[in-house]
Amino acid sequence: MARSNLLTQLDSIDQNDLLYVERDLNFAQKVGLCFLLFGVEHSDATYILQKLLSMTRSDYPQSDLLMQYAKSRPEAWRRQLVEALCIIGARQVLRRLGFRWQELRMHYLPHIGGITLHVHPLLKTLYKICEELSLAQSGRLVIDVGEKVEQHKAGDPLRFYDPTYLEIFLLDWLTRRCIRLGDINGQGSDVQLLIEYFKFNDLHEYAKLLIDTINSNALDQDPIVANLTPMKQDTESNIQQAPICSTVKPDSLTASFRRKNAIELTRENAGIALIINQQKFHRNVGNDLKRFLSPKTLLKRDGTDVDKARLNKVFSSMGYSVESHDNVNHLDIVQLMRSACDRSLLRDSLVVCILSHGFEEAVYGADSIALRITDLENVLCSYETLYNKPKLLVIQACQEEALKKGEPNQKGLPFKIDVSTQSPGQHINMVRAMSTVNGFAALRHTHMGSWFIQSLCDAIDQYSASEHFTDILTIVTNDVAEKRGENDESMVPKFNSTLRQHVYLPPRL
Repeated sequence: MARSNLLTQLDSIDQNDLLYVERDLNFAQKVGLCFLLFGVEHSDATYILQKLLSMTRSDYPQSDLLMQYAKSRPEAWRRQLVEALCIIGARQVLRRLGFRWQELRMHYLPHIGGITLHVHPLLKTLYKICEELSLAQSGRLVIDVGEKVEQHKAGDPLRFYDPTYLEIFLLDWLTRRCIRLGDINGQGSDVQLLIEYFKFNDLHEYAKLLIDTINSNALDQDPIVANLTPMKQDTESNIQQAPICSTVKPDSLTASFRRKNAIELTRENAGIALIINQQKFHRNVGNDLKRFLSPKTLLKRDGTDVDKARLNKVFSSMGYSVESHDNVNHLDIVQLMRSACDRSLLRDSLVVCILSHGFEEAVYGADSIALRITDLENVLCSYETLYNKPKLLVIQACQEEALKKGEPNQKGLPFKIDVSTQSPGQHINMVRAMSTVNGFAALRHTHMGSWFIQSLCDAIDQYSASEHFTDILTIVTNDVAEKRGENDESMVPKFNSTLRQHVYLPPRL
């Protein structure tokens, strides 16, 4: 098969074929394939790790992972998929797609580690190592490296114990940033943890394979010198301070993972973080406002002070000027927001967090009068001082339905704010992060704070150095969706974004 014929055959693969491809793979092949395809992007690795873990708990693990992969990469998925199928040796599947193994083998060289056309070279090398290690060697690797990973205290323990699927553990270590792939040329890679393990345990060929993979794919950089003499196991501090397997300087490591053409907020001009914390509610309003009151008395929101303190700490650590206010009436909320907007001319961004009761598309002031969340967005978008700047509105409030079929309004009328925008362009770079999808309650612990706010702060703490903001919100959505209460309660946050670029939060202290 000539190369032109190979490309023609590649282009003939239809997305509908992928359901049959996935059906013909056994679970071990699915794990390897997903590792090669999804492992390169941190958010993708987090997603596929959770999917694979859920499949290990099912007697009939059905999925459409390849279909989702193709939809997310409409231009490149065919070449990446076929190369990955070659690497895992899925010959029967490739034959059914119309390919001949010998031609593919000559084209992609799946038997040679570290040499790839479309798949990340380090992922191929790591996959080959997983395939060559014995079960006993894999088990020892999981235990020894897993202990060092836990020392980093990055995220919850994996709670998966079968070293047969070593790629699942590698995905976990990738999501924790204990190992890093860097870009396809090795820029920013760090697999020191694995290299040191292989050297210490006399598996020098694998340490050399990892180092050679990085060096052979690096462009215009000094090669890594492989010292393959046995070494004593490093302490945690040594692991963190001596990334011998990185092709860039440690102080530029974080920046190398950030997307190009992104907005990078600065500590010096981060902006204002306005926190409206509603704990107690009253109904002392004039006669002209009584029709806007909630029909029922709003209960005290125990635990919200924990959220306020955590938000204060997290945003302060990034250089934001935090302004927190307790028990704010509905019109005062608007006034505080307008004041923050007025003072944002020389700031990089504005963050507004409202912690309160609410109902679908509305949130309550301390005077038991609700405001439309869309109106609050319009306030932020109506100021020239914030035009084209990142604006974040965080709402921690229930979003249950305001009306029940056949019943009068059960929640009270939202108060209409006199605010409007003149053009769609004013809404650029606006993000709304909600604690729950519409129609449902938002869960809050009376002593530990709300699920959503605490997860948001955890994710910013752990990932803001390397992940852009919408990826952080995706991590939060996944984390909260996995939680269960004592009575099997669950919750799913959501966010809407009009960001035109990736936005990275300021460096934390």
